Amino acid sequence: MIHYLSGMELLAFDETWYEQVEYITRTETYLLTKTRADLEPVAKDGRVLIAVDADDLHKVVGCIVLWDLGRDERDEQWYELGTFFVRPEYRFGRTHLPIGDQLYARLLEEQPEKNILGTTGNKKAIHTGARHGMQMIRFGQLPEAVRRATCICPIEKTGATNNFHCRAKDSLCRVRVSTPTWDRMGRPERLFRPLSDDPPTNRLTKETS
Repeated sequence: MIHYLSGMELLAFDETWYEQVEYITRTETYLLTKTRADLEPVAKDGRVLIAVDADDLHKVVGCIVLWDLGRDERDEQWYELGTFFVRPEYRFGRTHLPIGDQLYARLLEEQPEKNILGTTGNKKAIHTGARHGMQMIRFGQLPEAVRRATCICPIEKTGATNNFHCRAKDSLCRVRVSTPTWDRMGRPERLFRPLSDDPPTNRLTKETS
């Protein structure tokens, strides 16, 4: 059985979760390193959700975070899904436990009032998000300030010195927003076509940042 902790439950939990998440983010090449200094204020704001093994309550097996992305031109706050992982030995293919789905579902259910986006080039992440109401739109449909804040990948990934001209956007890299966010945006046109299968660039993702 898996327990999911956020808010006060998480703050009262064994503090080794900070070190565990930091270790995982340091050892997984697709994750940006996140330390306790990064995680603690976000946890206190109720924007971290972790999964722990009920048979070993000290073991973090999954995580998802809403990182502060900044404000748009209307002074509305936006957040970005990140630090999303499930330990390999706990993924659905091995355990048949939908831990990743539960992390997405619970976080989005807990935060309907927040403007939430996620960027990724991972098809599984896109499908997981779609199952829980993430709507895929074009980068150009985001408020300009939000687009500038989320499009921070290096030139080696974007192929452009100006990220507004990123070669991966809307093809190898996709942006998705939560359904309440999509509603507040006026329900912009959605994208349905699949990702490109170009293997070298298909690892593009910042959702795990």
